[in-house]
Amino acid sequence: MVEYASGTPGDNTPYSDEVDEIQASERREMTYATRELLVDRINRLVAALERLNDGDYGTCVECGERIAPARLRVMPEVATCVRCQDRIERLGRQLEPVGAGVDADDE
Repeated sequence: MVEYASGTPGDNTPYSDEVDEIQASERREMTYATRELLVDRINRLVAALERLNDGDYGTCVECGERIAPARLRVMPEVATCVRCQDRIERLGRQLEPVGAGVDADDE
């Protein structure tokens, strides 16, 4: 009877192909998620450049108030002031479907 040491380089256990496949799939998913986040940020930066060209950069797209310069330094692509962003995020949480991980007792 041959014993297999799992997890070693050149592993020939019956599950090694499945593990390799799972790891490759996981790497693809991480690459896809990272790419999606980068594309989203690029789109927000392009929109910020358009607002800059239009003379609207630094103005909240929700309320029209000036966005704090410190906020713009940290996130130049931001389109909302802190107050409006907070409101948007709170609204988003309230609109989550029932059973999405938010219990009524937690609120």
